[in-house]
Amino acid sequence: MPSPPVTADCARTALFLDVDGTLLEIRDRPEDVVADAGLVDLLETLSSAFGGALSLISGRSIAQIDRIFAPARFAAAGAHGAEIRLHPDDDVKGAKRALPAGILSRLSELADSHPGLLLERKDGGASLHYRMAPELEAQCRRLVDKLMAELGEEFRLIPGKMGFEIAPRGHDKGKAIAAMMNREPFAGRQPVFIGDDVTDEDGFRTVNEMQGVSVRVGQEDDSAADYTLGSVADVRHWLQSIMD
Repeated sequence: MPSPPVTADCARTALFLDVDGTLLEIRDRPEDVVADAGLVDLLETLSSAFGGALSLISGRSIAQIDRIFAPARFAAAGAHGAEIRLHPDDDVKGAKRALPAGILSRLSELADSHPGLLLERKDGGASLHYRMAPELEAQCRRLVDKLMAELGEEFRLIPGKMGFEIAPRGHDKGKAIAAMMNREPFAGRQPVFIGDDVTDEDGFRTVNEMQGVSVRVGQEDDSAADYTLGSVADVRHWLQSIMD
């Protein structure tokens, strides 16, 4: 895949940016991820230049997004679209379905019994990370498969990078982008979405249908994205380039 163009009409473009693996390097512990001042300044400058049409699109909760980029706040879609905030000062609209307490308890029991596992609770779901204990992947998979069979059709399983997430069905990054594109300040603009994971593919397909620009971080032959950037550093360089 080629690199994306380095020009953008600020008045006619909307930026949608994944966080982990796209704007920031993935860390073993999700809570250790914090944006540096240079990145925060760049995103605030871009958001202002694009008339507020910049949104962070993440599997994390919006509360976690705000922690990472504090004190700055941006439009955001969290938990793979289960949470949406159209403007930085808006209230967060969250998922209507909550993960049953019994399911959370069993996920917690497994995570608590292995120091290398981490359980991240989200609005409507949860993510089980095994990055620090890759040898436990099969055990994690067995548990989440069993839980999914019990949950039925209201939830879906999202395999990600070194983790499994259970999330409310009916939400994904593509639907979140489509919903935001119907509202100001995003409406009427060409969407640009940058992501790095299989969970971003829904977003790539949605943006392609809108004649937008889809960018995968890291080369993936089976990706729906039309363009690629090699690394987190390349993403930042590209964002700085379009600003310049």
